[in-house]
Amino acid sequence: MREWWEGLGTRERFIVIAGSVILIPFLLWVLVWRPLIGNVIQLEQEVASQRENVVWMQNAATELQQLRGSGAQAAAGLGGRSLLAVVDQSARSAGLGSGLKRIEPDTADAVRVRLEGVSFDTLVTWLDLLSRQHGIQASLVSIEREAGPGLVNVRLTLNASS
Repeated sequence: MREWWEGLGTRERFIVIAGSVILIPFLLWVLVWRPLIGNVIQLEQEVASQRENVVWMQNAATELQQLRGSGAQAAAGLGGRSLLAVVDQSARSAGLGSGLKRIEPDTADAVRVRLEGVSFDTLVTWLDLLSRQHGIQASLVSIEREAGPGLVNVRLTLNASS
């Protein structure tokens, strides 16, 4: 290396030194500084996103506590009607009447329901409605896919909360 340097003329040495003065900071910037800055920016964006998630989760937790607190008061119960009548009427109101094959008593506060060829989305909406409006929960659920898209056959046991 020393022989090569000594073999260079004055002008060539000046060019090599000037090139090194320019190239070394450029390489440091490209290979070290720029990736560090990019990672810092990415981490700042992730932190901001995580902070938004924390705020959302805190709001959801507050809302959940409010709903739990008002859940017992919000459920209208059976309104003096039998569990069988409430389930039958609400299933027909939800648009599940054509698929409703059987509703039979299981125990004093439970009924077994069989639905065939019903929309899964409608079924889930109906179960949510039963839970929120009447305090009726599904305890045993068996769902089988039907030939049509989104259609299912369902066997379930519904319990009235006491």
